[in-house]
Amino acid sequence: MEYRNTPHFIIKKNLQKSKNTGVYFSDVVTPDVLRDVCGLITGQADFTYQYVDNDYHDMFLETSYNKGRIAIMQYRNVVSYISFSEQEIGGRNSSVQSVPTAFNMYYNNSYPQKNLYYYFLNVEGNAETDYQILIYRLMNTIGFVFLNASPTLLQRINAFNSVEDIIFNRKINAGRNRSNNSTFITKSTSSEIEIYGKTYGANKYETSLMCYALANLWQPGQTIKLFEVLEGDLKELPASSLNVINQMGVIDVIPTDMTLEKIIYDKENSLRSPRFVLNLFNKLGNKHCALCNCEIPELIQGAHIWPVSAIKKAPALSLEQCLEYALDGENGLWLCENHHKMFDEGMLNFDHNGHLLLRNGIERRHMKFIDEITKYDVLPDEFLTGRFLWYLSQRTA
Repeated sequence: MEYRNTPHFIIKKNLQKSKNTGVYFSDVVTPDVLRDVCGLITGQADFTYQYVDNDYHDMFLETSYNKGRIAIMQYRNVVSYISFSEQEIGGRNSSVQSVPTAFNMYYNNSYPQKNLYYYFLNVEGNAETDYQILIYRLMNTIGFVFLNASPTLLQRINAFNSVEDIIFNRKINAGRNRSNNSTFITKSTSSEIEIYGKTYGANKYETSLMCYALANLWQPGQTIKLFEVLEGDLKELPASSLNVINQMGVIDVIPTDMTLEKIIYDKENSLRSPRFVLNLFNKLGNKHCALCNCEIPELIQGAHIWPVSAIKKAPALSLEQCLEYALDGENGLWLCENHHKMFDEGMLNFDHNGHLLLRNGIERRHMKFIDEITKYDVLPDEFLTGRFLWYLSQRTA
């Protein structure tokens, strides 16, 4: 890189849709904005800049439109990647979409003297929702420095300090707004973290960002698995994101299409497929036993109402129908290991009003234990959908 005594900006002026919208990156990242950025990073008032076309390329910018809403600033022997917010914050993912792309560019460049920044333009809309704060904390965790968080944001942005910290805060955030449920993070054992991430639409950007942060906080002995939830002809995460995840080297990526589900279905009678688990997340939210207060994710399992072994034995069902029933979130409950085992053994069941039923003949001393560990004897009304009750009727048929 050329040594520069004066800070110099290089900015791709075209956004992806500039020709259609008539709005160019150079219209929003103006010299006045660059002056503020330069002062915040270097303390210098003098700078130079150039807006370049799509065909421009150097060791930091590829031939393309502006990806990641990026400006590159070179000063002395240091290069700074600055990603800019949207001017108008609309849907919850609006300001997330450019962030993983900016990070990918930064991460993939081998130049050693580099920094990563984020700058808030004069935004319209609420830039400080619970969801946005979650995203900013993820960004901070992977190395973004916020140049002008104050006065744009009222609260301080702190990086997450552990995988468990992310899981806990993601759980709280998703619980406040069910529409936030695009990426789920949980534990299957004390050392195994599972990510259930959608790869389509804006969700793929959130999934990528979650993976980067979790990989950054990984500790020796931990295993992290990303289950990519593929739909129809939709592909995996963007190649650039998968490339970064693979380079980080601590996340196993498992595409969960119907081919994989058929393989699992053929091999197992107690289906614990990624898609079934995701569908339970979508219906029931975070892991919590329906019959007690247990929320320890390592102890919570997805229990089928109509068991997979029984579905396989049902007459006149095609493989596609069997898979539909086996994967349906309406055909399941979150149960702790104790209640799940008792449910599978037929010691527990439910009537069509959701009331808990106990099998006749259970020894009194065992009844005492069941009473002690069971807090709820009726399922919430929202569980008792028509489809759930149909699965229950199949279980008792």
